[in-house]
Amino acid sequence: MTETFCSSCIIGARSVISLARASLSHNIAGRGANAPLGYPDTAYELPVAFGLTDLKVATLVDGEKVLDLAEGLIRNSPTLENALEAGAATLLAADVLGALSHKDGNPFPPPSTGFIPDSILRKLGIFMVDGSVPGVAVVIGKASDPSAAAAMIRGFQEIGLLVFLAGSVVQQMDKAGVKLGDDFKTFPLGPLPAVIHAVNFAVRAGLTFGGIGRGQSAAMYSYLSNRVKAFVCALGPMDEIGLAVIAGAMKAGFPVLSDRNLPEVPGSLFRSPAGEEMVRAGMEARGIKAKIVKVPIPIAFGPAYEGERIRKSDTWAEFGGGRGPAYELVVSAPISEVRDKEITVTGPDIPDMPKGGTLPLGIVVRVAGGRMQKDFESVLERRIHRIVNYGEGTMHVAQRDTTWIRVSCEAQSKGFGLADLGMMLYAKIHSDFENIVDRVSVAIHTREKDVLEGMAFARKLYAERDARARTLTDDAVEEFYSCTLCQSFAPNHVCIVAPERLGLCGAINWLDGKAGYEITPTGPNQPVLKGAVLDPVKGAWDGVNAFVREHSRNTVPGFNLYSIMDAPMTSCGCFECIIAVIPEANGFMVVNREFEGSETPCGMGFSTLAGSVGGGIQTPGFMGVGKHYLLSRRFLAAEGGLPRIVWMTKEMKEHLGADLSARAAEIGMPDLVGKIADETIAVTPEQLVQHLKKAGHPALSMPPLL
Repeated sequence: MTETFCSSCIIGARSVISLARASLSHNIAGRGANAPLGYPDTAYELPVAFGLTDLKVATLVDGEKVLDLAEGLIRNSPTLENALEAGAATLLAADVLGALSHKDGNPFPPPSTGFIPDSILRKLGIFMVDGSVPGVAVVIGKASDPSAAAAMIRGFQEIGLLVFLAGSVVQQMDKAGVKLGDDFKTFPLGPLPAVIHAVNFAVRAGLTFGGIGRGQSAAMYSYLSNRVKAFVCALGPMDEIGLAVIAGAMKAGFPVLSDRNLPEVPGSLFRSPAGEEMVRAGMEARGIKAKIVKVPIPIAFGPAYEGERIRKSDTWAEFGGGRGPAYELVVSAPISEVRDKEITVTGPDIPDMPKGGTLPLGIVVRVAGGRMQKDFESVLERRIHRIVNYGEGTMHVAQRDTTWIRVSCEAQSKGFGLADLGMMLYAKIHSDFENIVDRVSVAIHTREKDVLEGMAFARKLYAERDARARTLTDDAVEEFYSCTLCQSFAPNHVCIVAPERLGLCGAINWLDGKAGYEITPTGPNQPVLKGAVLDPVKGAWDGVNAFVREHSRNTVPGFNLYSIMDAPMTSCGCFECIIAVIPEANGFMVVNREFEGSETPCGMGFSTLAGSVGGGIQTPGFMGVGKHYLLSRRFLAAEGGLPRIVWMTKEMKEHLGADLSARAAEIGMPDLVGKIADETIAVTPEQLVQHLKKAGHPALSMPPLL
């Protein structure tokens, strides 16, 4: 049976190569040999060829070299080794075929997504490194029992796995009502050959986060096998092409579970019925450990729903967001004053509301614990955003007294009420902060008088916290905190989080690091004693450098926290924005992850820039940062700070808004923001310099950067 399986894999690989050659020849005849070949919205041409070979692919004729290489991998003898090499050939040929099919965009009808662009890879990378996405499930084929497969995929979603679908299972799951798309971290790629987009997604993770360069095939295979915790669920019978795809997954280091009578290969190919047993077997095969919090509420609850957006037309109930007063507050109290699991709702509830109705809202969470500290209140409070978004049919935006919550019609029809919202907060805060929290109670108010009174009290506490935060400067503390969450994907990157420099993902500040250490003393957030000052202007300390050397496996000797031109901090790939030097303008540009354009003064868009900045390497003149680091008093202090910013995307300007103007006024340049160009003003160095001269931007008169 093994011989038959191997022979089928080899035949299937030849079929995929033949299909790719036919499509390539057709495109060359119609478009010319020098027409471009590559996927849209990626910095990696054909990602599989980029990661596994030293071939540079730019045109259609270059695709022939990839197919020739793939053909050379195939041997006719039906051994397991040859079947796996045929699997590698299948991956290379399928990526050529996929790129050809995407020359005019996604070729597949909805709900299929086709190729996943780099922008989504980077957005999902944050969830992969912070643990909310503990692994990847790739489901291919056609389920013999669609309801069992739907239950399995919903199980993956509740656990928080990133899910890719390819084959007839896409239409089956769409018909079964499984939530699909970017919002739910579940991507229906398209027909079975579209599974290559799951593979090239994983390869780009290695290129983006792992610091792996072009053609480093051994390092890439090791990364896919050891870092990308992916497994494949093969449903239903597979033809020869399907078996070749399975061999490709095995070659990439992804265990495959099949509900058919395929030969078992220890560590690589298993038999398992679809459903809970397949979920369990896949997670065990990849060592995925997920902490599942079962919340007794009428809607599904899990990380997969965190990106869900509820449109106005689908909204049953709405709170805050300018529609009325709303706030949220976490306060600590002595343990004798908190009754655990007490959830109260005072005022009208969701069942009392008409469709599209609005109400005031006050959420007060009281916590108590022997290790709870007042500084941790804001850390827990920010977690409300994620917890509410974990509900299937609940959406949360903003925080504090600008909070905005929507509840969908679907959630209301299932009986969801505000007490269930309280139960979500109770259960998840208990689970996530079990080392510091012993008791949790939740009070929810919807009467306007109560909400306004509570909001006045909350604003006093917000002001006290802000005043306290302003005293937390880098000079005022003896230790910073590390964040090595990203080492799951970028093994040599170390993030150092200081009071005046938040993590480059934008999600972790100094207090978060402190709380993270208190919660999990052996976790990714460790105290880093600053030690002796080596350079107060550039931000260098011997204790920090020693920590960075040790935890980067001696690949990074140290870095300067306040400089971009001299030994800047490394990046993993999860950064919110990139700063890049523009020599002609004697300053820097800032481009954010959401920016979809490619025209910038440095000639590169976000994805292309990110390809040379991430992976735990130091690139003087280029650096990934969190958006709000631009507001720090220590921002690029060694190079002159905020006045060095000469170009910024319009979206970034709007995002930072009044805070950016306030920071400019604080340094005595209230008109600085207006002098900073964006894509509507300049997209070339020449245009930029012309604007800066006309506007009188201070960067032109500052000391030369180079």
